[in-house]
Amino acid sequence: MNARLVGTCGVLGIIGSAVLLGGCASLIAPQIIAPQPGGLQGAYEKSLRGQFVLANIAPYISARPRIAVGPPPATLAVEVIPPGHYSLRLGAPQRPGCTTIYLTGPAENQLFASLDRECLAQHHLTVSALKVDPPSKPLVCTAPPPSSPILQRYRASIVRLRSTEPPRGTVILLPGYGIGKLSMLPWALMLGEAGYQSILVDPRAQGQSSGQYVTYGALESKDVAQLVAALRKDGLIRGRLGLLGDSMGAATALLAAAHIEPLGAVVAISPYERATAAIPRYARLAHWYARFIPPMSWRAAEHKAGQMAGVSLADADPIEAAPHIRAPVLYLQGDRDRVVSPAQARQLAERTPDARLEMFPGLGHLEMSENFAGLAQPVLNWFNRYVAEDHARAQPPRVGLPQGMHNVLEMSGCVEY
Repeated sequence: MNARLVGTCGVLGIIGSAVLLGGCASLIAPQIIAPQPGGLQGAYEKSLRGQFVLANIAPYISARPRIAVGPPPATLAVEVIPPGHYSLRLGAPQRPGCTTIYLTGPAENQLFASLDRECLAQHHLTVSALKVDPPSKPLVCTAPPPSSPILQRYRASIVRLRSTEPPRGTVILLPGYGIGKLSMLPWALMLGEAGYQSILVDPRAQGQSSGQYVTYGALESKDVAQLVAALRKDGLIRGRLGLLGDSMGAATALLAAAHIEPLGAVVAISPYERATAAIPRYARLAHWYARFIPPMSWRAAEHKAGQMAGVSLADADPIEAAPHIRAPVLYLQGDRDRVVSPAQARQLAERTPDARLEMFPGLGHLEMSENFAGLAQPVLNWFNRYVAEDHARAQPPRVGLPQGMHNVLEMSGCVEY
């Protein structure tokens, strides 16, 4: 949101004039539902490793359909990740509030040493020179050209990691607000190692998908139901189906699950109970100036945003959908989450006919999103119990790989809420 406009609205809201409150709603509403096209790209675009990873995602993907949904019309960007032996290693938090996750084969250092040497060469630097005179700003480098031998070997090795065995089931992965489908790639590779096929999705108006507005699950959940029908028609859902979502993606999964049959299981990481309650909570934590906007102004802005999008944001209410979900649901919640409280998570679980709630001490909202190592076993156990098909339990065969050519993904964040 624009800090000056929203800060002004906070002051006007405190004055309490109905006319001024209406003006605030008109200013805030477009920001609430604004499209989020950047996704994970924004965090990576200045990083050589990020450029490298983003430029070399394609070898993981076995299909890339685009699925039309609506009304209102939108086209969803979808990527299918097959099962395979992706050689994962999960890192640990580096310091409080800053989590770094590495998903990598054993030759990460060798691979990135090549990239780092190339980066230094672009700046006419050496490692010894950096030790004597470190740069005041991060080095910005370009990734190797697509035709470079290291990239060709890297892509070829990833393709060889894929399995030709039938998957144990299919899991659709739904990302949180504004971070795009690539934020769920660690889950896709982790599930792939366990024998599952994963489907990455950019929700409408986010990432590479089209659409005018983000509606926090009100429209997105209907899109997911249509997506499932289209993927089943095209034979892209193999075995039983599971849904895994994070934050807004988890809320969307719960809303959609009430309308999808058959459905094997759902995993919901930090879902909010009502979007209209979560939007101001999130904004107040992410933007200091949002704390000065009174509840009356938020309600008016959310109503105005719904009118613009042609839907009521109050329809994004997993707490009302939960009693109608027939599939078993695993809720995963951090007890220091300031967007979704443990009490709200318990209410969701209590209203779900077949549910289990697991609390993770000391973790906030974003830390839960990045806690792949801590969440991996509960998630795999849940899908193994409710989604895995008996006839496809064999693990995909391991293949020999050229040394130094394993998959590499690095993500990091230093925000806590």
